Amino acid sequence: MRRRGFLALVTGVVAAAGCGPAGGPAGTAVDRLSVVAPAVRGQGWEAMPRTLAGVLTRCRLARAVEIVDHPAGAGSAVLDRLGSPGGPFTGEGRVLVAGMSLVAGAEIAGTAPLVGATTPLARLVGDWAALVVPDGSRLRSFDDFAAGVRRDPAGLAVGGRLEGGSDHVLYGMIGKCLGADARLLDYAGYLTAADAAEALHLGRVAALLGPARSFRSGIAAGRLRPLVVSSGERVDGIDAPTLMELDVRLEYSDWCGLLGPARMAEADLDAAVALCDRIDAAPDWRARCAANGWSRVYLSGDDFRQWLSTETARTREVLHDLGLLKSSDTTCWGSCVRRH
Repeated sequence: MRRRGFLALVTGVVAAAGCGPAGGPAGTAVDRLSVVAPAVRGQGWEAMPRTLAGVLTRCRLARAVEIVDHPAGAGSAVLDRLGSPGGPFTGEGRVLVAGMSLVAGAEIAGTAPLVGATTPLARLVGDWAALVVPDGSRLRSFDDFAAGVRRDPAGLAVGGRLEGGSDHVLYGMIGKCLGADARLLDYAGYLTAADAAEALHLGRVAALLGPARSFRSGIAAGRLRPLVVSSGERVDGIDAPTLMELDVRLEYSDWCGLLGPARMAEADLDAAVALCDRIDAAPDWRARCAANGWSRVYLSGDDFRQWLSTETARTREVLHDLGLLKSSDTTCWGSCVRRH
């Protein structure tokens, strides 16, 4: 495990520029906040922990922020590092930066589902996906792509980030919506976006799935052509329909949010959710989200817990359909993992 020292130490709880008011009970700063940042390969949220820490300190939401880099990724060790509640959250709080890849990773690793092993606090941001092809592709529209998948699920190779991650899960969901056997889908996972782009250029894959924002420059230059986006509404700067427009009843975002230790006291949970509320409301945070191309999809407290429970079940079902879990049962945990 590798630790970063305290990122910043500030005093007082006065308002900072771009941060909004800090007064009132919900404006009490956390003395020391540890942000556990698991290194899940292909997760795509590497900038999140430090962006978050910068906002927390500039806006006086925490007097000191420590980023704890955790190279073990999605296994039980990262939950051990999050630990159990200690003192009051406003004294020494701990949060885990988590997203869809961590949820899927926990399922594949056979550990307890995150929704039960932690305290869900808030979903902060999301990343809409796009399906793109080279400009000269014979696939002129998503209808062409869908027809090919229905005809021969293994006949079209689709590339994206690593197997079991958000791109792979999304492709499994699309395949299911199109009536295809997800186990037959041909998906190639790549460690980096550059590797995936090279595979597309060399014809090793017919299309790429990934964050819509990552394809903008290629689309603008005429090298890539978007077929569809996974958002509920069209994405600015990308001339492509949504899946919903094309009667594929699916909306999907690779999300990122915060989880707390399991069994937090009610007062600590209230304080942690209030902190998340203030993060989302801060103009500084909103500006950073816009600069990074992150969509704000804020959901907190019990609403987030219920959503995460549903999303975990949906992810587990797709991982099973893709052949990465031997069962979609919600209670078997480690015994659900398919052993190759």
